[in-house]
Amino acid sequence: MKTSIDAVSGVEKKITVEISAEEVDKRIEEQFAEIRRDVPLKGFRKGKAPIDMVRRFFRESVEKDLSDRIVRETLSDVVKEKDIKILSLGDVEAGKVASGEGFTFSVKVEVVPEVEAKDYKGIPAGMGKAKVTDEDVAAAIERLRTPYARFQPEEGRKAERGDLAEFSFMAVSDGVTVDENEKTSIVLSNGIPFGQEFEEKMLGIGAGDERSFRIEFPAAHPVSKYAGKTVDFEVKVFTVRERKLPALDDEFARQFGAPGGLDDLRAKMREKLEKEAESKSRHAAEEEIRRVLAERNPIEVPPTLVKRQTMSMIGSTIEHMESSGVNLKKTKLDFDEMHDRLKFSAERNVRVGLLIDAIARQESLDVPYSEIEAEMKRMAEFEGQPFEDVREKYSSEERMDSLRDRLMERKVMNFLVENAEVKEEVAE
Repeated sequence: MKTSIDAVSGVEKKITVEISAEEVDKRIEEQFAEIRRDVPLKGFRKGKAPIDMVRRFFRESVEKDLSDRIVRETLSDVVKEKDIKILSLGDVEAGKVASGEGFTFSVKVEVVPEVEAKDYKGIPAGMGKAKVTDEDVAAAIERLRTPYARFQPEEGRKAERGDLAEFSFMAVSDGVTVDENEKTSIVLSNGIPFGQEFEEKMLGIGAGDERSFRIEFPAAHPVSKYAGKTVDFEVKVFTVRERKLPALDDEFARQFGAPGGLDDLRAKMREKLEKEAESKSRHAAEEEIRRVLAERNPIEVPPTLVKRQTMSMIGSTIEHMESSGVNLKKTKLDFDEMHDRLKFSAERNVRVGLLIDAIARQESLDVPYSEIEAEMKRMAEFEGQPFEDVREKYSSEERMDSLRDRLMERKVMNFLVENAEVKEEVAE
């Protein structure tokens, strides 16, 4: 057998295989012998029919079936021997199998390219040092207080921004009642559901007050009964409740894991904000390194990998939409538009992934099992699961390879950051 492999492009190869006439004849005779052994012919017991009769009856089917078998088995052997990572097969070009003649076939295959990464050291990247002010800490602690706010009635209070108003109303447009409610309530802060202009009209109103006003709603207003209409409201207020935040004291601080009280909470919050800022800065630096790495290495990427990555990104987008409460049944998704929009990012992600693999090979980076085990222990602790359960989850070869790939990517990115041309910045 003679094999040749020629590069058609960076992501495509042509495999040509030539089988000698002697090998073809040998395989044809093996097929005839197999048929003679297993297939009964009229008038003869299995294995007793004359071989010439078997040749005469089955020559056409044997030659056709053998062509397909030779292609399938030989191609598998070549791919394994030459360690070719095939992504897709093109059409097979093959002659006919015939006694006394050699057999040749060729096929174009899409492959994972052999990449050599260049210029991956010294990539400029800004790495920020977190600057967290006392105002930042105070604002973060204030956000902790907000969910614990209570609305308390206060006699004689006039509605202010952030208060809760309880009222009845009637809404009329062009002489037709479009909405009414004998008792409802809203917080005068976010424009839900009537909009910011409605809330502006409610400011300064008190318990027992009545107020009339007109609002022209835009066509894009989220409440369909108001959208695009001019609506006259008649409002009667029952109660105005002031938003009361919990006291900012040591007792409040202890609820958030600060046994030392308020000063302890401030210190922990500052540390948390600094870590978040540094993480954000690190992420931005890594993204810049990925972008420059891809620009410096404009390698050809396999269309099959780009398609897979694009479909994965579309799937992730849909999952995010569902988790955000979007009703996909009522949302008209244009998958062609999503595909076109995500294809560029998918292609860059594939290119960067191939370059990361190349850098790992060129720099002799490795992920030993000890690091994989340490990561599984970290995940078990973070998820509050027994280590044995996490290890069982990654017991399959596919899952283990996926985890190893993630750790290798992290290791390569650490290497690239360490070897980047770092510019000190203040992370806001």
